Formats: sequence, structure tokens, C-alpha cells
Amino acid sequence: MPVLCPDSKPSSAVLAAFSSRRADREPPERLQALGIVVCERETSPPFAEASFIRRLIGAGRRYGLDVFAFSPATWSEERGTVRAWKWRSGWCREERPVPSVAYDRAWPENAAQRRRYRLGLGCMVQSRGLRLLNGSLPGKAEVHRALSRCPELGRWLPPTAVYRGEASLIDWLDRQGGAAFLKPSNGSQGRRVLSISRENPGSGLVSIGGRTAANRPFRLAGVREAEAIRRIHRWIGERPYVMQPLLELQAKDGTPFDLRVLMQRNGRGRWTTAGIAARCGASGSVTANLHGGGSPRRAEAYLEEQFGKRRAPELIDSLREAAFDIVFRLEESYGKFAELGLDFGVDRSGRIWFLEANAKPGRASMACAGGAAAAEAAERPLAYARYILLRTPGRVFHEFDSM
Repeated sequence: MPVLCPDSKPSSAVLAAFSSRRADREPPERLQALGIVVCERETSPPFAEASFIRRLIGAGRRYGLDVFAFSPATWSEERGTVRAWKWRSGWCREERPVPSVAYDRAWPENAAQRRRYRLGLGCMVQSRGLRLLNGSLPGKAEVHRALSRCPELGRWLPPTAVYRGEASLIDWLDRQGGAAFLKPSNGSQGRRVLSISRENPGSGLVSIGGRTAANRPFRLAGVREAEAIRRIHRWIGERPYVMQPLLELQAKDGTPFDLRVLMQRNGRGRWTTAGIAARCGASGSVTANLHGGGSPRRAEAYLEEQFGKRRAPELIDSLREAAFDIVFRLEESYGKFAELGLDFGVDRSGRIWFLEANAKPGRASMACAGGAAAAEAAERPLAYARYILLRTPGRVFHEFDSM
């Protein structure tokens, strides 16, 4: 699907006209429309991230935007409208024209819903010219291949291979010192990841740990290796998986942790580091995802605890450098983005490893950054959307700001 790419400055006349408005008093018909793509559900609230979306709807007028949520499945081709969700002392629905720009925050809950969402959104892009604020990423295996083509990124990337059956896992264990970490190429939130490690040399026994499809942790010890390999193969089924070394990404107390770097384009269309948070996993877990029971911490303070006051600022600087390098390469490969969540691990030697990129980053980990910073990160997509809607054809920008 094509993604809207800003490629010029706003004209001075447009800027003057926008600046002279009182956006908070502007009637809806004179505001620029921004639609937030959701997948509806039968429960209350009627879609995921309802509090975040309610916040965007409430803040929209300050940015000169009429913000509403909609499901692509409600699109009427005949009328050129969608069933919009607005907040007025509760969620209510009304018919609205298809917006020109959409911010995709849809989270399909099953395969059927995913098909309807993709079909509806694709039709609106093709027939109504709907433009998407943010791009999309392919699976983890393809992202790794794209990044590995850039030699400068090699220092951040762990060895990675595609799972191709039982023999491939046995070979990977032999090559990686008897331990491996496997994750679904198209997965998210730490679901269905697993680790396998050989126990005492020559015993033929392994330990397995991971998280189920419901994101519940599990661990098995003393399993015969041949049986474990067969179980893992059945677990994976037809799903595409990638294999990596079982990196030692634990804190001093042995609990897992990683670092989420939220990268966003700001109101001038430039990339900025919106925040860095440490995500501390639950004891016994193989991941640090918040959906799996982890908790967020301020990255600077947490890294000081783990690596000392001198090393922590160096790690933060390296994380920023890696994040900008990776964002630049991802945009070269997959087009423009409004925001990206980049996950990194740090092993006990202080080496930084890039783990994965998320084109629909959550906001929970940014809460530890403080009220003002978290609020700015939450609303920055609105500032970027306003910037997009004010632009006229012109030259391309590749500007990066570090904050």
C-alpha cells in the first residue's frame, strides 16, 4: 500500500492561513480530517487502544485536525463514507467521508478479521486515494536481510537464520554453542517465542523455555534433545520462524531486559528520538515484553544500575546512533514512516544488539519518561499529520534531529 511521503516545505501562504486559525474553535467541516484505522470488536470499548485513540481525538483540534476512528470494513464504496467513532461522553458512531490521511492502529484478533481489514484498507487506498501516515514492515527475516546488506550495521545485528525444519535447528545448535532462540517472523508482543539449550555435555538433555500463544510463560528441563526438536517442529508448524543465538540479555539478578527506542517524525517532518525505556521482564521469562508481564523503567537510571554511571551515558549514545542508522536503512528499503519502535538488547559485556523493529509501536513503555514527555510522544503523530496535510509538491527531506 502506498504511504504518504512528505516531499516539500509548506508554502508560506498555507502556513500563514493555518497559523491565523483558532483550531480549537474551528468547526469540523473546516478542519483537516485524520482517520485512525481500527478493528472493531464486540466488547466495550469497541476497539483496542481506546484510551490512546480517545486522547488523539480530544487533542486533534489543537493541531487543526478533525480526528475520528474507523474500521475499513465499514467503508461504503457507493457513498464514499465510513462509519466513524467519536467520543462524546461515550463512544458514538456517525457517517463520515473517507479521510485523505489515515493513521493505522488496527490490531486484528484473528485471521478472518485480518483479511477484512486488509481488503477494506487496500480498496480504500486504490479507489479513494487514502494515504497512510505510517509505512509497514515485512517479517523479521526480511527486515534482517535488508539491514544486513548495509555493512555499517553489522555490529548491531545478531546472527540470524530462517528455520527450515528439524535439521536446520540441530545445525544451528551446533554452530551456536548448544543454545538458540526462536521467534515467529511475523509475531509480536513476545508470543510464541522459545529458547532451547543443551544441558550437561554428553547428557543428550535440553531445557526449553518460552511463551505460549496466550503469552503465558513455560519452561521444561531434562527433555531428550530428539524429543524436544520434534516438539518444537510441531509447535512451529507452517509458521515462518527465525533462529538467533541465545544472547545473555539479563540484568545482574538474572531477569531479562531490553530497551525500546521510540523514533518519531516531529511537526517539521524530522526524525527525533522520542524516548528510550528499559523493559524489565518477569522472573523466569525469556522476554521482557510488557504484554508478558514486564515493567518499564527509565533507561538512564536502569543502565546506571546495571553498568555504572560512566558506562550508561555511552550506551545511551550508542543506542541513539544505532536507532538513527537503522531507521535510515529501513526507509531506504521500505519507504517513509511516521514512527518506529526499535528494540535492543545489551549483554553483560555491554554490547548492544538490535532485536526487532515495530511499525505500530505501543505507548506503555514511554510512561516512565514522565508526563510531559509521554504526552508529547502520544500526540506527535498529530503534529506530523498536520505537517503532512499542509505540504505542497517540492523537494524531498532526509533530515534527522536528535532530542
